[in-house]
Amino acid sequence: MVKKILLDGSPCPKCAQAEQILRKRGYWDCIERIVIAREGDAESEGMRLASELDVELAPFFVVEDDSGDRRVHTRVFEFIKSELEDASSGGPPVSEGSFDPVEAQRRYRDMDPQSILAEAQSLFGTDLTLAFSGAEDVVLIDMASKNGRPFSVFSLDTGRLHGETYAYLDTVSAHYGVPIDVYTPDPALLEPFLKEKGMNSFYREGHRECCGIRKVEPLGRALAGRRAWATGLRRDQSPATRTDLVHVERDSAHTDASGRTPVKFNPLLDWDAQAVWDYIRANGVPYNPLHDAGYRSIGCEPCTRPSRPGEHERMARWWWEAETRRECGLHVDRSK
Repeated sequence: MVKKILLDGSPCPKCAQAEQILRKRGYWDCIERIVIAREGDAESEGMRLASELDVELAPFFVVEDDSGDRRVHTRVFEFIKSELEDASSGGPPVSEGSFDPVEAQRRYRDMDPQSILAEAQSLFGTDLTLAFSGAEDVVLIDMASKNGRPFSVFSLDTGRLHGETYAYLDTVSAHYGVPIDVYTPDPALLEPFLKEKGMNSFYREGHRECCGIRKVEPLGRALAGRRAWATGLRRDQSPATRTDLVHVERDSAHTDASGRTPVKFNPLLDWDAQAVWDYIRANGVPYNPLHDAGYRSIGCEPCTRPSRPGEHERMARWWWEAETRRECGLHVDRSK
């Protein structure tokens, strides 16, 4: 890794950020050597190497293979994805038929969430993607980062989120040094829907159609080609709809055209809200500031209100509908 020292002797901020990202992702030990490029000193080793390789910016990363050929990366995420993730995944990913969710579920009953997630990371590498939107999900990101094994993250931008939530996505990405793949509604579906029914038809007709366009369809694209994903679902979030969930299963709702069914992990299934917030506070995990304004469960802005004293957290979501209908469709097996 080539790091720059500025004219005043201070470290280059971008170089420091790149080091932080590598440390948080568990890849710092993969850096075999640090070469310093001193700003204004063309004879410093790093500046000479930059000139030799025709690179203008630091930090950059040089990988030399056994034949002496060099590969140069000027972006830290590109370096991680191209050179480190495959190497740290513990060998080739498991084959489609070699992972048995039924057997794993028996073991997972006695395992803590971080260990469940570590096994999922070891098995699937970056083919394991974490669904991110709220407090439970960022706990998983924190655990996955501390496990030091590959993973990826995605989020669904419905177009109707709170401003605080959009800022929170950037906060989490920067804090953990992980890019978040964001999926938005398909305009070919959303625009005709809005033209026919307006912006807030869910108050009159229920939220299912709107969520189907803004959340369910984008989730299908987020999981396309993925072999595994993990959620922050808890059983106690919705006793009416989530009591039968398991820690791991084949997600038949997202079987692709080739017949491949991804594995779905729910490591936090047995936790309650208190356990989530105890972890957040003990580990300095960033959280959405809306929680400090009384929001316990946060979704789209027009469909979420602050929780009232004594009510269950999900009562503040789609509050105008019956309790048994308060699911957006992301975690319902639509194949049944």
